[in-house]
Amino acid sequence: MSSVVISGDTSGAITISAPAIAGTNTLTLPATTATIATLTTPSFATTIGVGGATASASGAGITFPATQSASSDANTLDDYEEGTFTPTVSFATASVGLTYVFRSGIYTKIGRVVNFQLQISLSNKGSSTGYITIGSLPFSASGSIRANSSVYMDTGLPITTQIIGTDIYIYVASGANVVNMTDSSVTNTTSFTLSGSYQT
Repeated sequence: MSSVVISGDTSGAITISAPAIAGTNTLTLPATTATIATLTTPSFATTIGVGGATASASGAGITFPATQSASSDANTLDDYEEGTFTPTVSFATASVGLTYVFRSGIYTKIGRVVNFQLQISLSNKGSSTGYITIGSLPFSASGSIRANSSVYMDTGLPITTQIIGTDIYIYVASGANVVNMTDSSVTNTTSFTLSGSYQT
């Protein structure tokens, strides 16, 4: 017969037995004033992996898989990622002769929400013409949505944005209308600073 013994720090023990034959199994509890069990909240000094992910070898936290294993449960956090990306500037999808002084982007993805910041400084806007897009966001947006973005450009123009796929479209006020910003609003030394969030 096997048994599980739960012992205290004083005399006596509670023994839960598993008989080898069928029958009535009885668990006899101690007196009502005795302690049956003491539970300790588990803690982890290192990283744990979920969804089949290999736990990180450094720090302490939760490691998610490199590729999201999406859950159908709206209350389940199934993805977390931090990283960098290299944003691009184009005019009507072209960037002939365009060169950069600096460009950098960072992001944090929590579930379906991507928070990002980017900076771009041009050294030559090139010869392409047309509407401006800031491209190469790290994840594709879900449908066509208005970005929750804060945008700064050294043009001083009032600006709104829209994200389609991995591109940010920039708009400016024109009378009572809002129109695409074009190459005519950009110089060879224009700088862009954008931050915001969107849903994948």
